[in-house]
Formats: sequence, structure tokens, C-alpha cells
Amino acid sequence: MTTVYERAQAGMGNPDWPQNWTLDGLQRYGEIMELSTLKVWLCQQSFTPEQYDALKVPEGFIKSGTGCATHDAAFFRRSPQEQQNGPLETMSVDGRLFSLVAIPGQADPAYTLEKDGLLVITVNKHHSVMFAKGRTLEILSMGDGRDYVPQIKGAAGLPGLPDSQERVLPEGWTIRELTLEEDLFVEVPFPARVSFFASGDSFQGPVTLSV
Repeated sequence: MTTVYERAQAGMGNPDWPQNWTLDGLQRYGEIMELSTLKVWLCQQSFTPEQYDALKVPEGFIKSGTGCATHDAAFFRRSPQEQQNGPLETMSVDGRLFSLVAIPGQADPAYTLEKDGLLVITVNKHHSVMFAKGRTLEILSMGDGRDYVPQIKGAAGLPGLPDSQERVLPEGWTIRELTLEEDLFVEVPFPARVSFFASGDSFQGPVTLSV
């Protein structure tokens, strides 16, 4: 029987690009942001909260948050500004390797953290994710007839994100549960539409699932 990681690498991306892969499973990961460009860099190795707190970032960067991955494996097909798939741009920060994965775009003015406990934002990234068979997932609908798969939970430290509180869905939005009989591979569109709830939950899409 193959492992989750073997199945992910066979079904989702190039195993020769290790900096493109997140393979620690349902763990906590951390990001940093370059203030002048808003480029987001992800460490593909998991952090404990204490390790992230102790991380020393270069001048001109901030810690832009952590969260527990809700996927079992993920692959970034390319850095956001690249025209072809290939190894991600990387840099070393405080003894860890970070990969350039995303550049945030515009926030949807219809939703605010203060009023709705919700931020909806366009994110420029080339992201594929895998959810292992046997799991039960929450699938979000924003009332647009499309599916949004879970991205992270327990987010902390994202700029503007308040302390954890109850997740409240806007009118017309729904959550359904989906139990997987087979591995689910999802290629997130570019750009992605990403929702961040004040509860620390995040979903991304839109996609149309066949299950």
C-alpha cells in the first residue's frame, strides 16, 4: 500500500521540486511577507507556535501568520509571478527554507472583519491540494453555486485577524460535509478566491467538485 505522500507526489506534481511541496500533513505552517512587494513566503516545514514566535525575519519582512493545514499534502505549481511551472523561488530565513508562494490581491469590500467577522480576498497563487480518502471535509458554498475547499484552521497572527471567535456564515452561504471514498485532488484556480473567518477557518476556490 502506498503512503499519502507517495500518492500525492504521483497525482499532483513534480517530486524533483521539494521546495514546492507541503508534505507534513495536518500540521501548523508559518508565512512571512515582504512589505514592499506583499510577496508571501511559506516554510514548507511545520512550526510549533513557540518556533514561529522565535523566528527572526529579515528587515523589511513581517510574520504574516500561521495556521493548521486542512489538506494532507499540497503542491505549488510555480511562484505567483512565473509564466511556467517550475521550482519555487526560495530564501533562507533563520535557518529555515522559505518558498515564494503567493501575492495577495484585492479584498472584497462587501465583507469586513469588523462587521462580518470575515475577509474575502483574491490571492495570486498556483496551488494544488490533496485530501486523503476516509476523511470528512467541510465544503463551503458562497451562494454562487461553486465549491470552496478548506485551506487552514486555527489561523493566528494574520494582519487584521482578531482573536478566535465563532464562525458566522453570511446569508446564503452554506457548509456541507463530504466524506471521501477516494483521495481528492483539487487544483485551485489562479487567482484564488480565499475566505478568512475570524474563527481562524479559511476556504479557497472556486471549484466544482464531482463528489
